[in-house]
Amino acid sequence: MSKKSILGTGNFSLDAIYQREYPEGFDVAKKRNPFVDKLVSEEVGNTCGNVMCMLPYLGVETYPVGHFDESEQGMKITADLERYGANTRFVKNSKDGGTTLMTCIHKLDANGQHIMSHRATSPNSMFPKRKQLRKDEVARFVEQLDFRPDAYFFDVSDAGPRELAAALRERGVLVYYEPEGNKEMSKFLRCVAVSDIVKFSGARIEDTAFVADYRDKLFIRTMGEEGMEFNLRGGGWKRIAPVPNDHVVDWEGAGDWTTSVILAELCKLDKLDVRRLTEQEVRTVLEKAAAIASRSVSYMGSKGMIRE
Repeated sequence: MSKKSILGTGNFSLDAIYQREYPEGFDVAKKRNPFVDKLVSEEVGNTCGNVMCMLPYLGVETYPVGHFDESEQGMKITADLERYGANTRFVKNSKDGGTTLMTCIHKLDANGQHIMSHRATSPNSMFPKRKQLRKDEVARFVEQLDFRPDAYFFDVSDAGPRELAAALRERGVLVYYEPEGNKEMSKFLRCVAVSDIVKFSGARIEDTAFVADYRDKLFIRTMGEEGMEFNLRGGGWKRIAPVPNDHVVDWEGAGDWTTSVILAELCKLDKLDVRRLTEQEVRTVLEKAAAIASRSVSYMGSKGMIRE
């Protein structure tokens, strides 16, 4: 069987990961402990960026769709995607592109507990910039596609990526949607309507009553240390137990590994059609995803497991 292919668009950024060190130790009684931030890595990241890089490692071809600027950082995002094995024929860099920089710092809070801070900017600006495929560009993009991807991944509710999902789904492509948040429920539900698999955080979307309106989808709800639940074609929620890890270094990439393994395993099963999936198959896939995601948190950086 030939390799499966997955098209993806949404959130890409250049992630700078820092480890905050405290040369004089950390004293919770102090208002400010002297520190030094040491750069650990700087590479493509964010949800779609990570998934497009993780899937080639898992044996799946990826085709990211992105438009970045011509800055050094924007060019590095494209180069990093290629370095991790993604096919960048649908990625471009131009003056009017958008590049987001994400500064991520592992540090201790006032109680001495490990946390991570995030700050999004863009080259020469305090504000992040991203450029998505526009709604009026979708028809031409699909018309010019010279192959049919096996699946499509998107993680934003913008009109362009959503319309691309609808167009590809009509052509028999499996659509996997993972929302970046729940700022506008109406946009979220429009994306759900054109998707086959929807994975979301239970902490961000607490009310799941909307799931009852669908009998043609697989919903996956992540719940942190409590594991995951899934609902296949309206069959009710089923629990997947968490896989403990006593050596947690960086948990940031766990959700992206979960998504990547789900897609890769469905490709291996050749079950890229929710109508053909059984609950046992979904359970087996999610249990493997949970195990690999748990292992990933022992490495620094979302893709540290690949680099080791």
